[in-house]
Amino acid sequence: MQDLQEQVRLLREIRLALQENDFARAIDHLERIVEIAKERGDLSAAARHLGNLALTYYRAGQPDPALANFEAALVCAREENDRLTENGLLGNMGNILRELGRYDEAMRYLNEALLIAQEVGDKRGRGIWLTNLGLVHDDLQQPALAFDMHQQSADIARQLFDQPNVALRLGHMGNSKVAIGQFSEALQYFSEAAEIYEQLGRDQDLALRLGIIGNLHAHIGRQETDPKAAREYFREALNYYERTLSLARDMGDPVSEAELLRSIGHVLIEVGYHKEAVGFLENAVQIFNQIGDKQKANQIRSLLSRLSQ
Repeated sequence: MQDLQEQVRLLREIRLALQENDFARAIDHLERIVEIAKERGDLSAAARHLGNLALTYYRAGQPDPALANFEAALVCAREENDRLTENGLLGNMGNILRELGRYDEAMRYLNEALLIAQEVGDKRGRGIWLTNLGLVHDDLQQPALAFDMHQQSADIARQLFDQPNVALRLGHMGNSKVAIGQFSEALQYFSEAAEIYEQLGRDQDLALRLGIIGNLHAHIGRQETDPKAAREYFREALNYYERTLSLARDMGDPVSEAELLRSIGHVLIEVGYHKEAVGFLENAVQIFNQIGDKQKANQIRSLLSRLSQ
């Protein structure tokens, strides 16, 4: 009973410490709760707490003790044959190793996690590890392999009726298609993602995807050799930028607003509407100055100077 009360107290203290980003205090309490779990012979609990200790070390910017505690957690989970906990630990280790740029190790741990998730019937876990494997392949500039992983993970999210993750993974698929150079297919995936985010009422995510769609239309327009087709792509880019600009203003996001004003100005220049471009670019300069981004403000001033010549 006393141990249980102590655990409840420690868990409360850990939660408060993490909310305050007081990692040293959280680590002290986590180490104590690991000791209690081991004294009771509850290795599954020890594994979970060691995993949380590892994540806390990583949040504190200490990857080496983070990985060491993950390894210790794996030992406990395997002794108890706790496959679900082992699965989560392997996946988290893979994610951290990816962030550290240790890609071969990251793939090894993520593939192990994927096998266990399949073995225990953890469909949600399979989707997560497939996504993270896809991101490793993205980092390694292997977009075709990445796309395959992201497509599998998106299919799993659909099976689970998990619309936020369907949208997220469609975006990853779009990024992979951009890296391959298949821009029309990328547009399709980003458009599907944007439609889902609009249905979910997630304006920030919607704005990000609409902005990407605008950028893709502008990029395709610049590559297009047929002037009529190019102008159509630029027109579509402007439509998406204007929708995104409206969302950015509604959300009170001056950084995105300034970037979009600049993008609209650039596209208007592309289609020959220099006078109209000036108004958007001047507004962008004003906002960049207000948020303290003098470098971008000066870059646009240089462009405005060239336009006036």
